[in-house]
Amino acid sequence: MVAAMARYRSFLFPEASVGEDVIVLDPRESHHLVRVFRAKAGETVELLDGQGRRYQGVLSLAHAKAAQVAVESVELIERPKPELTLIQALPKGKAMDLILRMATEIGATRIQPVFTDQGEVQIKGERLTSKVEKWRVGMIEACKQCGLAWLPDLAEPIALKTLLASEAATGTTRVVASLEAGSRPLAAVLDELEQPKRIEVAVGPEGDFSAAEYALLSECAFKPVRLGANVLRAETAAAYLLSVVDQLTRAAR
Repeated sequence: MVAAMARYRSFLFPEASVGEDVIVLDPRESHHLVRVFRAKAGETVELLDGQGRRYQGVLSLAHAKAAQVAVESVELIERPKPELTLIQALPKGKAMDLILRMATEIGATRIQPVFTDQGEVQIKGERLTSKVEKWRVGMIEACKQCGLAWLPDLAEPIALKTLLASEAATGTTRVVASLEAGSRPLAAVLDELEQPKRIEVAVGPEGDFSAAEYALLSECAFKPVRLGANVLRAETAAAYLLSVVDQLTRAAR
């Protein structure tokens, strides 16, 4: 029996109760489903857990604080390969919100925000914690809108130098969007790869990476690549880089 296409979609936060036959949504998703979308008992609902499981079911109890969904089928989706990590210098304003949504939609596996020498964004403490939580909620909304089975891992922002000092490049293909002389076309670099298991792509801030950071990136096996003929904004560069890598390295998925 083929399940009917879901009219509504919700996300399974940790507060949800997931049983074999019945799932009870947390108060936030229950309110959104029942009060905002006005879903009624008997209507089809798709539930995503962000870890590869996609549940299809029917809203059995339209309760605004504890909506219940009777599970009809469960699909386990394999995570896209190769693993794709975006190392993104924090941009000004709300650009990071857009970058995270687009990275989620395209299928990034992990996103690591970084502080850089020439980046103007420096936040810490409770403000940083609050910002990361806001970003994660935006990524979940992107998952819901697109019906994505996997939510990218979002790491807490750290200094680029700290990141590169702590992560080895073993088994990982690394590229950095570069405006420096000597950078090669992205497609040409990717064409030389032989089924990489992991790919890391790095995008700098509005002021670009500093010369010292480019030197460090080079020491850590990041290959400089060009993204077309034009200078791109940070959010455009991230979307361009992720999209091309996804298309050229995951075409067989």
